[in-house]
Amino acid sequence: MKHIALLLLTVALVACSKSKPEPPPPEEFLTLADVSGRPTLVEDSPDVRVIQVKTKSFIKQNDLRAAKTKAVELATVVAVDEMVRELLPSSTYNENYEKIEDYLSRNINNYVDDQEVVGERRIFMGQYYGISAAFKVNRQKVLVALQKDLKLINTSQNALVAIITNRKNIDLSSAGFTFTDLEEAFLNQIQTDMNQRGLQMMDYRNAITSMQNNEDAVREIATISKDQFMALLSDSNSDGNLLAEQIQLSDEFYESGINVLRQLAKVVIEVNIFAVSGNVQGDLALSLNVTAKNIASDRGGAFANTVINVSRRAGPNSVQSAMIAGLVQDAYQEMQQEFVPQVLKEMSTISIDRDALVAYDLVFRGFDKNDGGRLRRMIQDKEDKSFRYLSFDNSVPSIISIRVRHAGRLEDLADRVMRMMDTNSFKVEEPIIAPDIRDLVFLRNND
Repeated sequence: MKHIALLLLTVALVACSKSKPEPPPPEEFLTLADVSGRPTLVEDSPDVRVIQVKTKSFIKQNDLRAAKTKAVELATVVAVDEMVRELLPSSTYNENYEKIEDYLSRNINNYVDDQEVVGERRIFMGQYYGISAAFKVNRQKVLVALQKDLKLINTSQNALVAIITNRKNIDLSSAGFTFTDLEEAFLNQIQTDMNQRGLQMMDYRNAITSMQNNEDAVREIATISKDQFMALLSDSNSDGNLLAEQIQLSDEFYESGINVLRQLAKVVIEVNIFAVSGNVQGDLALSLNVTAKNIASDRGGAFANTVINVSRRAGPNSVQSAMIAGLVQDAYQEMQQEFVPQVLKEMSTISIDRDALVAYDLVFRGFDKNDGGRLRRMIQDKEDKSFRYLSFDNSVPSIISIRVRHAGRLEDLADRVMRMMDTNSFKVEEPIIAPDIRDLVFLRNND
């Protein structure tokens, strides 16, 4: 009987030990920071951006395939959202992020040209599936959605106007062509390149047409000629022969004209031809100065300026149009080295009053459901313009997730939450901060 009693006691102890398994060691608690991989996608067009993100999805009924599919869907949304934030002023994004998320999520795959999963593994004690994925996001398609469908972008923020000036009235007849030939070649070259980069490029003719088709603009300045347009851009006074008689001695011309122009473009590119020497049957040289001016704000002005000198050697059988095109291409090739990158950088820079509100998951491990309410209220009580509570999830044992939006750096968000935890007497480990992740994991320190 004693042996039977001991056997039953042993069975009971074994059963109890199985009902309460030991918690997993810390090294088994992997996070998205541990999921890595190198993408093979390349940015082979100015219209696309390769964006790498990391996301996770809860594994239901041990179905890893479904969890991976869901994680890829979430990653696609995050990648497109990053492209949206590059194109929008933060103030506009913050005021409309719910509208943007709702619209883009219904057609999310339309904005992605290609995608790949470069890293994947089970994380969070094997209860979530984490992936690192790369997406080739189509900048132009996202831009069209924001401009045309959601009407959130003022097209002037993506537009440039180009003009060609020749203040010395250079006579090009000896070179074998007219100034108009050179002007046309430059305008076509600049417009083609900038439009291929996803920008909206206009020359002075497009700009004048846009002004004349705008009823408000017509009421302000009636009609405007090329000379008047150039005078407006070069800060010319209202005296002289450049301005029409109806606006002589009118200081309002410049002020009203520049206000209208700001509705059409953010940046003006002015190519000033200094000199052309030689002819199409021999050596031909071109000297010019190119300047980019930000007219979107009163604090703008010139931000890029380059002097370019190029030359070509021709023979007796050289074609005039080919010589002009070649000379312009040589000049533009030099512009692409420093000048064009500065313009592209300026076009993507918009002065704003604060950063964009980006969605993050705050993950708390080692807390029970009784702590969930305290954690939720802790976050809600600290809401402000740069920090917003979104949602709460305590469906997974020992893991509580709180979704927030934060404006600023990830490490600033981590410090902010750590201060909240200290104030509420929660002792946690310092969270892991890594590129491409939208999770901050706070491990409870029971010591």
